Amino acid sequence: MNYDQKFDDDFRELFTKQLREDEDFGKELWSALANVSWYHESDLDKTDCGHSFRSAGALIASMLCYGNYMDWYCSAHDGVVSEYIANAMASKGWNYEILGYAPKKNTDAKKSLS
Repeated sequence: MNYDQKFDDDFRELFTKQLREDEDFGKELWSALANVSWYHESDLDKTDCGHSFRSAGALIASMLCYGNYMDWYCSAHDGVVSEYIANAMASKGWNYEILGYAPKKNTDAKKSLS
């Protein structure tokens, strides 16, 4: 399985609609992508599905279908994952690690989103 592609697909599925309705949400998304390593619970190799500052901006621009990475580059603090994003991603099996910190696992996320 290509976990990098799965991450991007899951991220798009979960957040594109809300982003298109509220572009300010893009700042929250950028923060949850930049300098954050995401790992899928089923991946025994722990493939790092993180994004650089540029690729985080590019993903958001592509979700909006206009602009480019510079529209989102450093639009907020990097390495900040809101509870909302953490819970939504956990519902798809994703956990995260902010550079220099221990992995985050939200075991209540699946229950709270049910």
